[in-house]
Amino acid sequence: MTNLTEKLKIAMIKQNVTQTKLAELTDQTQKNLSNKMSRDNFKLSEYEKLVFALGCELEINIILPTGEKI
Repeated sequence: MTNLTEKLKIAMIKQNVTQTKLAELTDQTQKNLSNKMSRDNFKLSEYEKLVFALGCELEINIILPTGEKI
């Protein structure tokens, strides 16, 4: 299973955005972003801000055993 940081790194590569640039776009230091990424420690609101800064959308689903998404 891919964790949030791994997904964020994939999106950064696909959007051609460096960690330094993403930190700038989200008004934080590169060191702070790097620390959060190394711990995979994001609040949902922080993660959402990072995803939107990359020009992407965030989708969260709970999928029941029947395949139904909530």
